[in-house]
Amino acid sequence: MKTKNSKNKNGFSTLEILMAFAILTLSMSAVIMVIFGNQSVSVDTETSHEAIYKTGKMLEKARAQSRQNFLSVVSTSTTEISGSVSYIKKITITDLTQCKKRATTTTQWSIGGFKPQKIELGTLLTDTTTALALGGDCINDIPTSNWNSPRRFASDTMNPGRPTALDELNRMVYLGSDRTPFLYIASTTYARLGQNSGLFEVFTNGFDVKQTINSLDAVRYPSLNKTYIFSAIASSTKQLAIIDVTNPKQPTITYRGLSSCVTGSAPQGYLVLYYKNTLYLTTLYTAGPEFHIFDVTNPLNPSEYAIGSSGCRGLELGNSVNDMVVQDQIIGGVTKRYMYMATDELDKELRVFDVTNPLSIVEITSANQNLPGAQNGMSLFSIGNKLYFGRQSTPSGPDFYVYDTSNPNTGLTLLGSVDIGTGVLAIRVAGKFAFIATPRVNREFQVWNIENPSNITNITLYNFGNVVNRGIDYSPDFIYSTGQSTPNFQIIHSP
Repeated sequence: MKTKNSKNKNGFSTLEILMAFAILTLSMSAVIMVIFGNQSVSVDTETSHEAIYKTGKMLEKARAQSRQNFLSVVSTSTTEISGSVSYIKKITITDLTQCKKRATTTTQWSIGGFKPQKIELGTLLTDTTTALALGGDCINDIPTSNWNSPRRFASDTMNPGRPTALDELNRMVYLGSDRTPFLYIASTTYARLGQNSGLFEVFTNGFDVKQTINSLDAVRYPSLNKTYIFSAIASSTKQLAIIDVTNPKQPTITYRGLSSCVTGSAPQGYLVLYYKNTLYLTTLYTAGPEFHIFDVTNPLNPSEYAIGSSGCRGLELGNSVNDMVVQDQIIGGVTKRYMYMATDELDKELRVFDVTNPLSIVEITSANQNLPGAQNGMSLFSIGNKLYFGRQSTPSGPDFYVYDTSNPNTGLTLLGSVDIGTGVLAIRVAGKFAFIATPRVNREFQVWNIENPSNITNITLYNFGNVVNRGIDYSPDFIYSTGQSTPNFQIIHSP
């Protein structure tokens, strides 16, 4: 016969067995979770290492490719399957200046439906070839300030005369004038805040161009250890002046004329542009050809290409060109050279030419732009596959445009435009900033954010003090500009 105590003892034994099973089950679950968790960590680590390798490899390939052919480095996206993992690999190329890009490589993947993971690396790519092609006149770095509070840093006044042209090269600013000596050279390396005189060099050899300089382009020839200014001047017989400014206190000059068939009301030199030992020069609309191309491998002995018939070299445009840019582009694996012109042509405010072969120039009519209204094209600037175009103020509608020039042969794609409320006399672009000179009083100098061309926004409307005249130029972090009244040369800075 069982006692009460023996019953309790049996009950406790059953309970202990149940608890033991529960503890064993929990323990086994924990062990299983640890085992499979370790497997997950191991797999994740392995794929991460593989993704890092792939991302770094893409970046190294982009860097190597940029050294071989800077133009060929473009944004791409591919998918690579490795076992059961699908990697999405992207290279994003952002053009910062004419000879600097930002390359960002990313690899993205996911495993078992979990949240996607990503590895991202980046670097800057520079292009010495383009810098040399532009004669050393290439923006080195993007702005470091936000340019929302520009101020006058330094200034000077050319006297006599008013400015007619401007170009900056290595902190030396070269300015054309309509009065003797017709050329001013400002050394700005040691300019100080608040300085209002003493920037211009004093010529010690009585130098004088003897004609108004309408346009100029400063070029450094490293092989010759020389710096030259190619100038389009207001002469009907000596339209091109080559000025050696290696010694800025004692410049020397050489003249070159166009063929005798360039006649009419405006045979003078008007615009000039240098690119890769080639010089492009235009006159205003006149009798005979307005567009001329020279081989300036030897800068003191330029040779004009025989574009037209014998004895009358050049291409007849039938209009005046207010600004022009030229650049090499890769189209279908072939390097081409295109000339973009802002003109006064009513139905071709923007004209495009293939100038790869200077003896056989072809107009890309499908890329020409016929914009609403009768306002002229006035200004241009290009970086990578983006072309920035400005025109005279329109009563309503855009004055500033951004085009995609990836393939001019199939036309230009409008990426964005904006009505800035005035005309666009000159453009310089660096990073996300577009620096614009305008004829609008109290808003003569403007800064716009063009990072997203479809949503161009204003940063600054700056009172320059007088209407900007004949252009601006940029070098980090300064804007060099001319004006129609005192002081007619200003350096603008944003702290």
